[in-house]
Amino acid sequence: MKWFNEGDRMRKLIAAQRAKRSPGRAHAGAGLNTLVLGGGGREYAIAWRLARCDSVNTIDVIPGNAAMSLFARTLDFPIDEGGRLEQHIAASFIDLVIVGPDELVASGIGNVLRRTGVTVVCPSREAAQLEWSKTFAKEALREAGVPTAAFRTFRDTQAARHALTDGPVVVKADGLAAGKGVVVARDRAEAEAALSSGAIGSGGVLLEEVLAGQEASLHALVDGETVVALPPSRDHKRVGDGDTGPNTGGMGACSPTRVLPDEEAQPLADRLIAPVARLLAERGTPYRGVLYAGLMKTADGWKVIEFNARFGDPEAQVILPRIGGDFGTLMQALGDGRLAAYTHTHPVRFSQRAYVDVALCAEGYPSLPRRGDPITIGDLPDDVWTFHAGSQRSPSGGFITAGGRVLHVVAQGDTPAHARDRAYVAAQRITWTGRFYRSDIAASEDRVQVTV
Repeated sequence: MKWFNEGDRMRKLIAAQRAKRSPGRAHAGAGLNTLVLGGGGREYAIAWRLARCDSVNTIDVIPGNAAMSLFARTLDFPIDEGGRLEQHIAASFIDLVIVGPDELVASGIGNVLRRTGVTVVCPSREAAQLEWSKTFAKEALREAGVPTAAFRTFRDTQAARHALTDGPVVVKADGLAAGKGVVVARDRAEAEAALSSGAIGSGGVLLEEVLAGQEASLHALVDGETVVALPPSRDHKRVGDGDTGPNTGGMGACSPTRVLPDEEAQPLADRLIAPVARLLAERGTPYRGVLYAGLMKTADGWKVIEFNARFGDPEAQVILPRIGGDFGTLMQALGDGRLAAYTHTHPVRFSQRAYVDVALCAEGYPSLPRRGDPITIGDLPDDVWTFHAGSQRSPSGGFITAGGRVLHVVAQGDTPAHARDRAYVAAQRITWTGRFYRSDIAASEDRVQVTV
């Protein structure tokens, strides 16, 4: 009897081990086998853009979300299981990996994946300090001579509290905070409240000068000292109309933007991003991946607010559709360290169409979003897409809410105003209990003219 029980135990053990193995795939078909890591709206946009490339053979997304299964294979297993991830890369003959979420970038997954020999679009952990350590980024900006807000750093909130003065100040968490660890305090009382609320965390803190002006987002592909600008965009971080309420991961975005015209993108990248790229290369920790700079146009000119070491969210949803050419081979050249040579023969061109993204959110976001509500999607206008972020399949086969920013309505148009109108028509036709969104995304872009 004991022998039979042992056999049953071994069968269960073997079954459990097989369940952890990648399903793999036959090594067939020309083109790139790609893997996107992450499962939100940004990763949806990356996979969606890859699906429109002649160079791409297959697309896997880990963990992805249910809606991505329309054009990609989703595999729901923990990304931080390095051995399993490496096994999947080998079993599925993956050629190119694009890493989405900031926490994965900061974990050093790019270092791990490069050891497998696969092409990776993700900076090293050391170079990615530009995002996961605000102190590192500010000091790098200062050393490189790039304009930024004056700042002071502190080891914890208590030390920062003792340094507060009566004037306005920006209070920032030194580490990652999902776009929410920033409070622009009008006076000392608001700054103290921010430091006491837990919104800034309990680690390092930066106190920064408050900059006045207009914000814009500038992404660039960085390969050592080679810096190639992508289409500029503008996002809306606060939860309420008129930029009111707490910061979020992003309530919407548009591209192009009148604040930073397309033709100024590369010259500005050369001034504000390239000096930092050269500095990292000189230090022996070259940056290779996507670098996203949050910028402020002040009375004294452009200044860098912060860096993000990956595609932005929701910026990716409006800039990726505007990148001309084959996005897959562009990403492969970046990951392989061939960006300069590739873009010499295949210059990155921007589509002259306009894109607007409106994030549809669950009740309670950005604090504790309500989950499990059925989503109803009506007939949408032409040239409008739904990029899912916080949704999942219901037992009945539809979609239910499963996060804060549930999905992004992305619309294309001749002008930002045209795209904006389409986006809001579509937003009204997508409903669930407690659904809300900002009504003023891209409202200030009505004067932008795009040549069709």
